[in-house]
Formats: sequence, C-alpha cells, structure tokens
Amino acid sequence: MRAGVIGGGLCGLSAAIRLAQRGIGVDLFEAAPTPGGRTRSFFEPRIGQWVDNGPHLLSGAYHDTMQLLSEAGAAGNITWQGSLSLPLWDAARGHFQLKPQASLPLALTLPWSCSRLPGHGWSDIPSLLRIAGLLKRHVDPRENVHNWLRIARVPQALIRDLLEPMCLGAMNEPLERANAASFKSVLHDAFAGHTSARLGWFNRPLRDALIEPLITMAHGLGVRIHTSERIRDIRPESNGFELRTAQQSIHVDACILALPLRAAQQLVRAPVTAVTRRISNIHLWFTGMSPLSHPFIGGIDTTGQWFFDISSQMPGLRSATAKADRLRHICVVISNDETGLQGDALIARVCSELDGIGATDGSCKLHHARIVSEHHATASVTAGGSGLQIPQGMIDACEAPQPGDIPATIESAVRRGKTAANQCYLQLAN
Repeated sequence: MRAGVIGGGLCGLSAAIRLAQRGIGVDLFEAAPTPGGRTRSFFEPRIGQWVDNGPHLLSGAYHDTMQLLSEAGAAGNITWQGSLSLPLWDAARGHFQLKPQASLPLALTLPWSCSRLPGHGWSDIPSLLRIAGLLKRHVDPRENVHNWLRIARVPQALIRDLLEPMCLGAMNEPLERANAASFKSVLHDAFAGHTSARLGWFNRPLRDALIEPLITMAHGLGVRIHTSERIRDIRPESNGFELRTAQQSIHVDACILALPLRAAQQLVRAPVTAVTRRISNIHLWFTGMSPLSHPFIGGIDTTGQWFFDISSQMPGLRSATAKADRLRHICVVISNDETGLQGDALIARVCSELDGIGATDGSCKLHHARIVSEHHATASVTAGGSGLQIPQGMIDACEAPQPGDIPATIESAVRRGKTAANQCYLQLAN
C-alpha cells in the first residue's frame, strides 16, 4: 500500500514519517527545491552563512515537536531556558523581565512576578486569577481576544506587557482580530507548569537543526521525496488517486493534502478565500557590536516586537570568512506587519530602536541588512474550517485552524501531520 502526501512542509514531513513508521510506502511531493515550507533557510552570499527566513521562539508545550525531533536525533538542536524568563524593554522603563520563581508552583509565582514588574502592582493578581477562571469556561467561537480580556477586567499594563506580546507572537494577529478560543488554548498550554512555560530557540539554522534531520529520517524509513515537483492534477480512481506532475503520474492508494490553505485552494481551482497575516524579519549584521543583554528581547510600544541576537543563539555558527565571523547578527521581527514601512526606512526605524535598547553605540556600524517579508506567513483562525472541496477520500491536513485549535505554529504543523497520518492509516487498514 502506498500513500501520497502533497506538501513537504513540516506537516507533510511529519505525516510521511508517521505513516512510514507504520509500514506504509509514502511518496512526498514538494514544489520547492527542498522540503521545509516556511521553516527554511537561505544562503546569504554577502555573509557566507545559511540564514533562516526568521527566528522562532518555541514553547515548552511543544510536546509533539520535541517527540519528533528526539526520534530524529535532533533534540539537542534546541536551547531551552531552565525556566521562563521573558526579557522586555520600553523607552520609559528600560530593561526589565518577567521571571517567575522556579522553586514555586507556576500558578502561585506567576501572578506575584507580574505584579513586581515596573508599572504594575497588586491589581495584576486578581486579574490573572480571573483569566485562570476564564480558561475553564466555554468561549464563543466568534469572540476576539480584546473583548474576552475585557470580561476579566485585565489592566491595560498587563495586556501591554504580557498578553499582547503573547498574542502577536503566538497568533500573529492583534487582540482585536485574534480568536479568543484559540488564544485560550495557547494560555492553557503555555502556563500548565514551569516546563511548558519556558522558551527555547534553535541553536543552528533550520536547514540543519530541523529539516535535514527529518529528511534523513524520512529517507531512512523509505519515504520517496519528490522535490521541484508541483502536483498539477488529482484524479480520483476506484482504488485510490492518480497524482500528476509535469514530470510523471503516480498511483497512490490514499492521499494527504498538507498544503497552506491558499495553495490548496489554488490546486483544486477553488476561490482563494484564505485569510493570512504577514511577518517581516529584518536581518542586520553589525561590526563592533556587543551581545544583547539576552538572546532575545521583547519590545513594548516599538515597531520591532522581538529583537533576536542570532549570534548568541547560534554560537557555533561559522561564516565563510574570519571577518564575517566577527559580525553580530541581529534579527528584528514584526508580527502582523501593517507598518507600511519598507527598505531603508524600515531598517532605520529598527536600528533606532536598537540604539534605545543600548545594543549599539558610536563604534558600532551596520555592515549588511536584508529584509525577508513573508506576506502569507500564517493562516488566521477561522470559524467554519477550510471550506475546501477536495476529492472524496482525500485527507485534509491543510493549515486552516478553527476556533479552539492552537494557531499556525511549528507545533500545530507537526500535530496536523500526525493526526492526518493516523487517519490515513485507518483508511488503508479498512
């Protein structure tokens, strides 16, 4: 028995691996030259390094991701905090951080830690308790996060310093548009305990840390990966499907569609109705720059929401030249980018914010910059599902989160692949 998987992103790779582990032959089709989808790296010739489209913060609640990486022998490619530490900065208060006491239960120490942040107070504690109460209650699937937080009478300072950065980081949407039921799932998973609350980051480019280990694992299990092959037509047959590319036609007994919703709608020639959000990653390389005070810093009321010190996060990364090795690589991330800024104006804005953070001084010079804007970076949570009309018997694993689902993240992609593989296996077994 053979299964076809259309889409070689994390969802497709996850599905292919899980099917192959159960003895199913798999053909995986990816239109790009390499698998990985949005979790890919590119070679920056000016620097002589592989660079990720953008950095990722991982949550300790990413259990399926960690399980998959562990099986691929790649769990060590993530650096984890011992316990949650969230470094923040704004112009008025300077540097501060949320750091709950690791020796106490998170449910006790988190409210106290929030109340000790500059500009906060004891009023944070009952607000967080009210949010904890909301996590146990049903949420209207049409409710947005802004209105949901109003029910708990959460102070604006707590929204500004904790909940809004979490919403933008996890859901890539502002409070007024983000789905409350899904944000509830994010909070429930993230603050289940100290292990879930801690944050992590890849210590090597995604190409080496994530995608190549999964490709190697898939090949070892017998998965046939067809790159630079776009599926052009899907023809249902009495005993499966015929998948056609420009190069070949292959019969499979079952098929998983593991594409971003926009791409899936284009494939089946349906109207493109997917709602997506943009992320901009501004990569900056400096000479004479000292490390940031932390591997990443969250900006409050800044254009750049997250300032990642890639050189500190990937200390073993080497460039083609010794001169490039002395550069410090900073990546500034703008979630749900609606700034309208482009090119030199955007670079100047985030460099000015780095000046405020204290990362640069007169002896520090910008050597090189590159902006990577992913216009369809994530799919919005939408009530009613994908609405995708696909051939009967095909398994829909497209990125189309519904209210209550975790949003479009690395973890959600790995989970979708695992779920689709289970459905496909049961379908073939029957």
